Amino acid sequence: MRRSFAVLAVLLLVGAMATAANRTDPGFVGRPGGPPTDAGTDECPGTPITGPLPYADSGDTCAGTNSITSYTGTCTLPFPYGGEDLIYEIALGAGNNVGFSADLTGSAGDLALFLISTCGNGASCVVNSQDAIGPGAGPEEILPASYPPATYYLYVDSYYDAGSPGSCGTYNLTVTGTVPVELIEFTAS
Repeated sequence: MRRSFAVLAVLLLVGAMATAANRTDPGFVGRPGGPPTDAGTDECPGTPITGPLPYADSGDTCAGTNSITSYTGTCTLPFPYGGEDLIYEIALGAGNNVGFSADLTGSAGDLALFLISTCGNGASCVVNSQDAIGPGAGPEEILPASYPPATYYLYVDSYYDAGSPGSCGTYNLTVTGTVPVELIEFTAS
């Protein structure tokens, strides 16, 4: 009986430590010289969005290249997105309810968000946020919703062609909501 309580206490302590040391905790130090950042990558599968939500990250699409120009599927837009883009990957299980937002304050880019189901394939676009207002306008927001369980890819992309003014810029990404955790196995002796 004492051993079971000791194991439970350790599990609770580890869980509390993991929750306390996430990227939204102002006391969390991920690397010298500043807050933790993964800044999406410009190659599939992208930077994983892991851990408990909310998830926060900052990036600059000027470090990327243009990997998708046309988003179709349920996101059919009348114009191309030829700017540099960065990619994030998120695995969603049953019962998820997630939202995505990008603060573009001070950004030189005309950025937008695209959630797609196949990395690198704009025809698999599920939902997007684009304001059609111009560089630095926003925020861009995909409201919280439930998606079929799968792995999705969030693209931060720009309307203007790569290398031209407004084609890239900075953003502060926030992912909120719930991503239920599946318990695979638990034993206690």
